Amino acid sequence: MPPESADPRTPDHDGTGDGQRSRRGRMLAMARRLYLTVLAGLIVWLLADRHGEVSEMLEGARPALLAAALACSFGLILCNSALWRSALLMLGHDVPLDATVMAAARSLPARYVPLGVSYAAARMALLRSGGVPIAPLAITAGIELALSASVALAAGVGLLGAAGALTGGAAWTVAALAAATVAVLPALGGRAINRLLARRGARFAVDWRDYLRVLAVALGYWGWAAFTFVLYLRAFPAADSLPSVEIAGAFMVSWALGFLALLAPQGFGVAELSLVAILSVEGRSGVAVAAVYAGYRVVLIARDILAAGTAEIISTRRARRVSAPRD
Repeated sequence: MPPESADPRTPDHDGTGDGQRSRRGRMLAMARRLYLTVLAGLIVWLLADRHGEVSEMLEGARPALLAAALACSFGLILCNSALWRSALLMLGHDVPLDATVMAAARSLPARYVPLGVSYAAARMALLRSGGVPIAPLAITAGIELALSASVALAAGVGLLGAAGALTGGAAWTVAALAAATVAVLPALGGRAINRLLARRGARFAVDWRDYLRVLAVALGYWGWAAFTFVLYLRAFPAADSLPSVEIAGAFMVSWALGFLALLAPQGFGVAELSLVAILSVEGRSGVAVAAVYAGYRVVLIARDILAAGTAEIISTRRARRVSAPRD
């Protein structure tokens, strides 16, 4: 259903406090840049100091599995685009999947701007130029932010509990399932979403089928992301002793924690340290293990370069085709 009110000038957007919010935004951006600078220096120093240990972790790497992980990582763009389409559809805007895929792919370079919201803002700008109103786009970005962390944490804790990696074992799986059940009940999770939307100036009745579809797509995204990371880690014989279910659960939890870290763009550093804390490789130092975990980002960077470049070529050709004179 379309929002009854989509006016962005709610009490939170009436102009009061804009200067203070702007100052907070600038301070946060400076803190992120400082964080990345310190982190980059620390990485260089640790790699130089522990070069031998990292090399041992990389011995016997399986290129075929690395290529498979890269290929599967493109599916994450499709899954995330499906999430945006599902959320927009819930808000009453039927945006074609190929439009959300193109917007996502063309916006990928913005992921590397340390401002936190650059990627979402770039996608919103591209979709808005295609005729989608700004209010549902902003709401969709908020829904993605809320669901990504909660779904990943619930699913990750459930998997870790099932793998016996947590004290209490299956009890954690039961707790995660209970939390997920609460989230999918329109009277509870749906009401929370409505409150979030009301703060953005939009009110509409959450249809439980639409809501469940959005949650299912979010779960599918994280499941595919975990599968891709498992493929990547299986490329290194040193990690063969780690169970796949435990890897998947640890990935979800650690990346959700990174997702929530305000100072860490894309959770860089936070996710890797969380993975080391959850997944330890016997006989290997934490630095070497963290370096291998961080290598997954190299796969994602390669994917982003290929996907963004391809999307721009397709977009340029489409624009030329539309503007070409017809006889």
